Amino acid sequence: MPKTSLTDSPVVHVQGEQRPDLFWRGAAGLALFFTAVIVAVLIGVSAVLMAMFWNPWLLFTLIFVAAGVLLLVKTVAAVRRTVWHARHRSSFALREAGLETTEWNTVGAESPVSRVIPLEAVATVVTSYRIVRRGLLVQNGGGTLTETAPTLHVLFDQDGRRQITSVPFASHQDPGVDVWIKELRRRGVELNYTARPLSWKEEDYLSDEERLAYFATTDELIGFPATGGWLANMSRLENSWYQHTKQLREQAEERDPQLRAARLKPTFQPWILGAWCAGMYALGAGYLLSCLVQHRTLPPGAWPLEILVVLPAAALFFLPLRRSLRWYHGLVCWLLLVVIAFAVVVGTVEMGPAAEQMAMIGFGLTVLSAALLWAPYLLVKRSAPRDELARSAGAS
Repeated sequence: MPKTSLTDSPVVHVQGEQRPDLFWRGAAGLALFFTAVIVAVLIGVSAVLMAMFWNPWLLFTLIFVAAGVLLLVKTVAAVRRTVWHARHRSSFALREAGLETTEWNTVGAESPVSRVIPLEAVATVVTSYRIVRRGLLVQNGGGTLTETAPTLHVLFDQDGRRQITSVPFASHQDPGVDVWIKELRRRGVELNYTARPLSWKEEDYLSDEERLAYFATTDELIGFPATGGWLANMSRLENSWYQHTKQLREQAEERDPQLRAARLKPTFQPWILGAWCAGMYALGAGYLLSCLVQHRTLPPGAWPLEILVVLPAAALFFLPLRRSLRWYHGLVCWLLLVVIAFAVVVGTVEMGPAAEQMAMIGFGLTVLSAALLWAPYLLVKRSAPRDELARSAGAS
């Protein structure tokens, strides 16, 4: 179909990316302010302590400096990405003869990707979700809050190969999604559904090639109903999809029992990351408390602050393992913290009696803290997402 015959056809609906509303722009500004404060504390406090005491043991505080620098780099990159997307918003026009798109997909691109897609070239349209934003819940036991919105992934054949374009909608209440579904259904386009969120505009997520690979290899797709719109079918579709994927997983695990063990067993990377973060925090914080007591910055009766060494260190150990936490992770964490507390005692022997006494109290508290570790254990376990979706296309 010539380009002019498509672009001259009547427009059914134009879907454009929208800017965040005033509330979320204000929330982003507030989050940016608190992030700047955290970065200043992480870097500044470590520098001040090193300048005041100038002790080689305080080199352990470099972990906080590194965390502050990493947070600063991530924040600057996120701000630049967000500002760029706010200034370059894609648009998607649904015409009677096909689709016409202007897409800003690559951060820093000087020109958008323009597509003209006749309906005859569309192979299928998959209704799915896009991630709008994520946050942490502090109520109802904690957890991860993921805000989503509908997306239509249009798979089409052009220039001799399969391609994809994704049409995002503002929210689940956006009436435009029903307009698109109704028109595509009327024109006989195949509609499918997956509950996997396959796009996140402001974060590195699945690329077009990875989404195409997912659609080419997955058995997870289910048919979109022939009647009703998005909201009318969303709950039923989600339940059906989870049942379908659960059945696929169970069938695969029946054929190969090792798949279940591999799914539940964490890799060495989370173990190493958790042990390293917990160890560096406990070692640095434990020694810092002893040092502050020895220099009379803190009174000798400040020993309850040792709890602020044990519990956050345990949480840091559990966080990388939160998707598959088991009771023995708590035991390993306790043993690790006991060894670290003993290392702090050894390191404070030559500092002075006050520091050594504080370190001994910390060691005793760590030995007796096995039951206390269940508090961060349960908190981290509850924070794990209900369904941590794989980031790689085609993963089940």
